[in-house]
Amino acid sequence: MEKKLKLLGVEKAEKIILRKVKPLKGKEKIDIKDSFGRVLISSLNSKRNQPGLDLSAMDGYAVRKRDLSSLPKKLELAGEIKAGNRISKTIKKNQAFRIFTGAPIPNGANKVIIQENCLEDGKEVLIKRENKETYIRKKSHDISKRFTLKAPKLISTRDIALLGAMNHKKINVYKKPKVGILATGDEIIEVGDKTNNFNQPASSKPSIISLIKNWGGDPIDMGITRDNSEDLIKNIKKGKKFDLFVTIGGASVGKYDLIHKNLLKQGFTLDFWKLAMQPGKPLMFGTNKNTTIIGLPGNPVSALVCSEIFLKKAVYSLQGIKYKDTILKAILGNDLNKNGSRRQYLRGKLYFDQKKNEMIVKSLNNQDSASLLPYSEANSLIILEPNEKKLRKGSKVKVFLLNN
Repeated sequence: MEKKLKLLGVEKAEKIILRKVKPLKGKEKIDIKDSFGRVLISSLNSKRNQPGLDLSAMDGYAVRKRDLSSLPKKLELAGEIKAGNRISKTIKKNQAFRIFTGAPIPNGANKVIIQENCLEDGKEVLIKRENKETYIRKKSHDISKRFTLKAPKLISTRDIALLGAMNHKKINVYKKPKVGILATGDEIIEVGDKTNNFNQPASSKPSIISLIKNWGGDPIDMGITRDNSEDLIKNIKKGKKFDLFVTIGGASVGKYDLIHKNLLKQGFTLDFWKLAMQPGKPLMFGTNKNTTIIGLPGNPVSALVCSEIFLKKAVYSLQGIKYKDTILKAILGNDLNKNGSRRQYLRGKLYFDQKKNEMIVKSLNNQDSASLLPYSEANSLIILEPNEKKLRKGSKVKVFLLNN
């Protein structure tokens, strides 16, 4: 059933995707070393305290603060403790233990004097001056057994180290969404095939496949379908087997743009297919039972921009994450003309100006939605709202960070 909608705003389209795309039910257990970019499905409690007992934060000498009422002072050297030593020693009056970073603090000691403030002769140590810091890492200073890493959680390399400190070798994560990617068009060939003046490689397809992998999905390349309903219907039926079915091209309203009507024939309900944005107006989104469809525009830059803004959210939603884009404010490095009636995403170069101590963004000259060189050179998108007035150099603008 087709829903008749006018040009839809970007935020409304994002809300529809986040509402309609539900997390997958399947999970898998993986080693944490393989968990970067995956999504934790269930919360985890730490199996240990970090650290497990009071440790020295520096190389030096463990002492009792009350023995340092007057300095300099000589203390008896009672022994040496290094990281990993199991100790049951108790420090006595006017004693010191030679201690190294990560070593356990002996009972009764409550300060470490760094070695730069001491002189040792083998039997005694002279404490020349006292440092302000205690240089003791207290038990559970970092995390305790009461700590919980809450799910859903997109795992970073930093999280992997934390999971290691929690002593979790394997964790349960959402299974990778199966994402079918189909390019369309009589003029499209696979990258690497022989070209002529009348065809062009499906340049955005390998890029989108890479993005999906980076977002935790399992992309399946469905190849290219020609501009006829018979071939397209066969591939739409195959696309129904995936968690997410992505088409590239054929999403507009031209004579040979056949995706829209054939999706409807195959039982898909389309929530929207035209957006108030540039590039990326002809974007489709809908569902058929357990399969979500996103129809990307054919122009490569349009397809890639829509992937960053919409496809990313769908892939993460299947893994239980309501993804939020990183939007910054920056100073415009060049003038921009008045915008039209659609939100515009201009390819830009964002950089930090050390002299001005601020982030600067400049729009690139070529903004054609079929031109990939400026998109390759860009690291951000400058966001212009509908009917925004001409902006002068020095104005503040919103900037969308691209996946770099």
